[in-house]
Amino acid sequence: MVTSSGIAEAPVWDLERAIGRRCKRWSTYPRDVLDLGVAEMDVSACPPVLEAVRDAVAAEAFGYPVPDAVSPVPRATTGWLRGQGLEVDESAIRIVPDVMRGIGVAIRYLTRPGSPVLVPTPTYSRFLEVVPAAGRECREIPLLIGPNGCQLDLDAIEDGLRNGAGSVLLCNPVNPLGAVLERGQLSALAGLADRFGARVIADEVHAPIRYGVPFVPYAAVSEQSRAHAVTVTSATKAWNVPGLRTAMVALTAAGDVEAWGGVRHVETSGATPLGMVATVAALEHGGPWLVDVVSTLRSRRQMVYDRLSDAGLDGISQPPDATYFAWLDLRAWDSRTPAARLLETVGVALGEGAQYGAAGAGFVRLNFATGTAQLARALDLVVEAVRRENAA
Repeated sequence: MVTSSGIAEAPVWDLERAIGRRCKRWSTYPRDVLDLGVAEMDVSACPPVLEAVRDAVAAEAFGYPVPDAVSPVPRATTGWLRGQGLEVDESAIRIVPDVMRGIGVAIRYLTRPGSPVLVPTPTYSRFLEVVPAAGRECREIPLLIGPNGCQLDLDAIEDGLRNGAGSVLLCNPVNPLGAVLERGQLSALAGLADRFGARVIADEVHAPIRYGVPFVPYAAVSEQSRAHAVTVTSATKAWNVPGLRTAMVALTAAGDVEAWGGVRHVETSGATPLGMVATVAALEHGGPWLVDVVSTLRSRRQMVYDRLSDAGLDGISQPPDATYFAWLDLRAWDSRTPAARLLETVGVALGEGAQYGAAGAGFVRLNFATGTAQLARALDLVVEAVRRENAA
């Protein structure tokens, strides 16, 4: 249903609407290519977010953003984090234009100067760019993936910290795997970081999109983790507004607020007034919309698994605990560049596994946050390509 003001009350999954936005997801390839690679959702906007942005546009809120100290974003962020189990004072929330900017600043200003950064992989591809951009060596630590799910390689992390690394850059829930790291794993990591005087920078942007799996913010695991954590998050992923350029950094370690005060303005500026009002609306009023969206994503998630299972390919993927990504193991079909091959042969664009770290080679990331017709067609084409090769 659409209100008299033109705002859809319930989420609407409409490909033509998504294409009409002229954003990256459906503008990169020709129309005959099914793009399930870009991390956006083909869903109508959250009504409170859309209304807040429309009001801001009507008010011509096109100037510079207000300072963090008088912005409502820290208040909304602390309320949201409290609901996740993490208590942070409003005065310890800093606004940045996006998660990667927050991570880059944290690496440069809050970790031991010159120290390498350990990055469990596969992980968000931009992690592998932001570390060298911050002037540091990036050391990949492959995640342990097996019958017990996704685990941190704590022995390798311990070895890395012993050999000079000063921080761990954590993506939890894990993009692209969709895994949620358990409290025990995070607690063990906290013990290692504490022993070696290291920092843990946790990107938790995907936490709102989960399928009944408990999530513990890293900084909320213990007083030990809180004392060395830097938490980075944003409403842009769960509420589908990545173009509105606002993210938040929660500083829980002693001295970090003071250290952040030494960051040059040019390194943190770029959040927009429109993004800030969208963030507040999402965190404070967007809960019911998100519940509906996650319910739909849960059915799409099951659709992926059922379709692959019916084709005898259930072994290439397991339903994710979080995110709207399916991580498909196509190493038996193409161990190097399966996504490029699928794009060329059947016109389906997916995320190439190797861009998420060396451990991702031979995998692809499929975004199932789309309509059922598009998802079914893409899955059929992937199955057709893999089965045709296997039969040859």
